[in-house]
Amino acid sequence: MDPQRSAAIAADCVARFDHGETDMRQYATDSTQAAARILALTILADGGLDQTELNSVTRSEAARRLQIAEADFEQVLQEYCQDLLQGADYLDGIALRLAPEVLRGLLDEIRDPAFQQLILRTMHDIVEADGISTEEEVALLSQTAAVWGTTATFTPIAESRTG
Repeated sequence: MDPQRSAAIAADCVARFDHGETDMRQYATDSTQAAARILALTILADGGLDQTELNSVTRSEAARRLQIAEADFEQVLQEYCQDLLQGADYLDGIALRLAPEVLRGLLDEIRDPAFQQLILRTMHDIVEADGISTEEEVALLSQTAAVWGTTATFTPIAESRTG
């Protein structure tokens, strides 16, 4: 995704901030869109839209297996931003956090264990892509592994910072 498009999506997300109660849209179980949204969630876990992390998605095994076009991923990312900003628990001016039950609902849309492992590996690759893992990113990986019943553990790489 080109940097200007990334900035436009981020700006649109912020512009759509609304304190109203809006549910996250639902996708079919084990669908391309459900998986893409979890990858989008990972990209935004540290509160920013990082080009390196976006690029890691397009180069991933998951992207090849999902056969999702870049434009389609951008659409899911934008829809996720809209849903997130309308229904998330507000933390501060930069970061938004999903309520635990909402995160669990998104993760429950992926039920195939092999698919879960593929997505979790891709999530880990996204987190490592910029050489910095935040507490939020590591927490997301750990929560995902716990919900999906995986014994994987995650620790910050290189430098750790709070998003």
